[in-house]
Amino acid sequence: MGLRALGLLPWLLALVLALAPEGRLQGPVAVLRVVDGDTVELQGLGPVRLIGIDAPESTSNHRTSGPEEVRLGLEAKAFLARLLQGRKVWVELDAQERDRYRRVLAYLYLEDPRGDWIHGGRRFLQVNLELVRAGWAEPYTVPPNVRYAALYLQAAREARAKGVGMWGGGQASRPQGPAPDRKGCDPAYPTVCVPPPPPDLDCRDIPYRRFKVLPPDPHRFDRDGDGVGCE
Repeated sequence: MGLRALGLLPWLLALVLALAPEGRLQGPVAVLRVVDGDTVELQGLGPVRLIGIDAPESTSNHRTSGPEEVRLGLEAKAFLARLLQGRKVWVELDAQERDRYRRVLAYLYLEDPRGDWIHGGRRFLQVNLELVRAGWAEPYTVPPNVRYAALYLQAAREARAKGVGMWGGGQASRPQGPAPDRKGCDPAYPTVCVPPPPPDLDCRDIPYRRFKVLPPDPHRFDRDGDGVGCE
């Protein structure tokens, strides 16, 4: 095998390992709001529940197991907000298009050169899968929407083994300090990672408390102007 052929091997391997959406992608569609770690609001579609996954509840209700689940749920919501911040998504439907709450059921995709999904010659990340990979959601299979169930189960096993996301206790359980990766984080909050607006976030939307705030404080976390947010 020549040197030129050897140089093509990584590209060919990536192509072989690439995934392909089984359904039609519709979009791009603007993200209006992140509701929680597995639900968003999309322009023209309204509330959209991500198929095949389940994130911890981010608000206290009859389904939550306690404050710890809410804390992890807020972190899952913040992760999803960072992932979608300023982006548009493509939508893939499955056999059942709406749930009993009339929410659209969908797989969401982001166009990204790092993505392992290929459609129309372009690369995408699947949002549902990325949440499971990062440990902020677990598989939740509800027939007949089972298109990628096996993929989510494998990703969840790997996330648990790595101890990432909620399987490692989440970021809020660790000492706060400068975030190692500031991409997608607003510089007004240097010791935590909060995405810039839109959407506009409140203290109840994030897992952090008593963190450093610098002007201009776009989310208005520092209500009394003492440089400390969400006291």
